[in-house]
Parts: sequence; C-alpha cells; structure tokens
Amino acid sequence: MWGELHEVKEVIASLASAMDAGKGNRLFRELGATLHYDVYGFNALKNEIWQSESVLNISLLLNGVEVDAQEDFDEIRMAFPLATRPSSDQSPALELMGTIIHAFGATATYQGEAYSTQAVQDDWDACTSYLLKEWGEEPGSESLRRMIEESHA
Repeated sequence: MWGELHEVKEVIASLASAMDAGKGNRLFRELGATLHYDVYGFNALKNEIWQSESVLNISLLLNGVEVDAQEDFDEIRMAFPLATRPSSDQSPALELMGTIIHAFGATATYQGEAYSTQAVQDDWDACTSYLLKEWGEEPGSESLRRMIEESHA
C-alpha cells in the first residue's frame, strides 16, 4: 500500500570474540540502557503516544543467532526507529551508537559498509527528505505512524 517508510535503521557492531553476558550487562547499564526482560533499549527522554518509546533498540547475537540478554554474544545490532522518532533524536542516537561501539571495542557497519557517523547521518537525512517529499510527513509524526500501521495490516 505505502512505499518505503524508513521505519528502522540498523548499525551492526561486531565484537572480536564473544562477550560474557554479565560484562555486557554492566556496560549497557553504565551507558544508560534499560533491560526489558530479554532485550536492552535506550528510552527516549519524552515521547508522544504514537512515537517509539526508545531511541535505540538493541539485539544481541552469537554466531549469527539472536540471543537473550542473559546469554553471551559477539554482535550488537543497534536499531534506530527513524520513522517514529523526531529528527532531533538522530544526532543523539548516532552519538550513543559511537559510544557503544567504543565501549564494546567493536567494529561497526551500516548497510554493509564501514560505519561512519557522517555517512549514516547523510543517509538518514536522505531518508527524511524522502519522507517529506514523497509522503509530506516528517519522522515522528502521528500520521506517519498511522501509515506504518496500515502498511503492516
């Protein structure tokens, strides 16, 4: 029904070796993450009811298989909900991603290329331009959220 809505943008951080779940928990918590049962997330300072409550959602993998926060892991997938957070959250999310990459001593990629904050921001700006020009909607808007829900119906 709808075209590309740029719902989520993901940066993948690969670790040199598997990290113990306990150490990972300590590092995530020191960086401000909240553990929601099995997964970590970084809560937004504020949000409208239709916006994502998180500025960054974390998935952990071990040998290419998704694992819970209680398990060791060797890959961190950091997902920014671009369409359901305001554009003003993009720079802070990128800073947080950089901090996570550094804290975990990881090597990161975005869309199969080496991670660069500027390259990612350029892509996100292009996605925002697309949403504005093609759909007349900005990231974080209530009507864009409705469009996303309709596309999944």
